[in-house]
Amino acid sequence: MSPDSDQRLQRFVSRMPKVELHLHIEGAIPPETLFEMAREKGDDPPLRDLEDLRRKLTYTDFAHFIELWTWMTTLLREEEDFERIAYDALKALSAQNVKHVEASYSPGDYWRQGFSVQGITESLLRGRARAQAELGIRCQFIVDLIRDHGPERGARYLDEVTPYLGQGVVGIGLGGSEQDFRADPYASLYREAERRGFRLTAHAGEVAGAESIWTVARKLGVQRIGHCTRAYEDPDLVLFLSEQQIPLEMCVTSNVRTGVTKSVEAHPIGEYFRQGLRVVVNSDDPTMFNTSITQEYETLVRRLGFSLEDLKQLSTNAVEASFMSQDEKAAMKLLFQKEWEELGESPL
Repeated sequence: MSPDSDQRLQRFVSRMPKVELHLHIEGAIPPETLFEMAREKGDDPPLRDLEDLRRKLTYTDFAHFIELWTWMTTLLREEEDFERIAYDALKALSAQNVKHVEASYSPGDYWRQGFSVQGITESLLRGRARAQAELGIRCQFIVDLIRDHGPERGARYLDEVTPYLGQGVVGIGLGGSEQDFRADPYASLYREAERRGFRLTAHAGEVAGAESIWTVARKLGVQRIGHCTRAYEDPDLVLFLSEQQIPLEMCVTSNVRTGVTKSVEAHPIGEYFRQGLRVVVNSDDPTMFNTSITQEYETLVRRLGFSLEDLKQLSTNAVEASFMSQDEKAAMKLLFQKEWEELGESPL
C-alpha cells in the first residue's frame, strides 16, 4: 500500500461509524490523562514523558499485563477520578466517530483505596452524562464481577449495582484470571442477574481453551462472549457458535500483545468471519495495548485482507450485538447507513 493510499485508508476508517462493545474503561484512559495521573501521584520511578509511559506499558505475557493493570488502578485516588476517566475516554472514542460504547468497569479492583461500588458507578455515570451532552456519544456500562473474587463477592457487587440498572448500567461481565478460576460457580448468580434484567457477557477462550467457552455459553447463558479466541480448538464449538450466532467480542491487538496469539496473521478472526460467526471488532484496553478501535479496523484491511464491505458488515454486526433496545438499534442502523453513503467510494 502506497503512503497516499495508506493515508486515505486512515481517514476513511477514522470517519466510518463504529460501535465499541468490549472496552475496559480503565484501560481506555487516554495516554495524556494517564500520564498526568501518574505525575500527580508521584509515581516511583517517575515517568518523564509519554514515551516513558509507553515503555512501561510493554508486556511480556498475560500475567505481566495483570501486574501493570494493578499499577494503573493505584493511580485512581478518589472515586471522583472515575468521572474524569469516563469523560476523557469517551471523548477520545467520539473523535473516532464511535457512536455507542458498552464499557466494562471493575469496582472490585479498588478495595485497596476503599472505594464503593456506588461511588465509582455514580462517578462514571456523571462522566457519561457529560460526554453524551457535549459530544453526542452514547454509553452504557457493564460491571465486571471478576472471577478471582468469587461468586459471594460477585453477588454483593450485583446487589450494589442493581439500583443503577437502566440508569446507565446495562449488564454484567466476568473478567479476571480465566486460567485459574472457572466460570461454573457463577451460574446461579448469572441466572439471578438475568431475572433482574441485566444483560450477560463474559470473557472466555482468551487464556483458557474451548471448554471455558462452552461453560459460559451453556451454564451462564451469556448473550455475548468476550474474546472467544480459542474456539477453533473444538470444531463442534465453532459450529455451535455459527448456528447460535452468539456475538464474539474479538480483540486482535490485545490477543497478540498478551501472547494469546503469536501474530496478527495467526489470529482466527478472519477464519471465524468467513465461516459466518457473528464477529465484532473491539480495542479492549486501547491505551494499555497502544491501539484504538480505528487501528483495529485498519489492521484487518492491511494485514488480514478484509475489504471495506467486510468492515461495513462488522460495524453492522456490532449494532446488532449491542445491548441497545430494538428501536435504538433500528435508529442506529439508519444513521450508519447514512454515514456510510456519505463516505463515498472506497479509498483502496
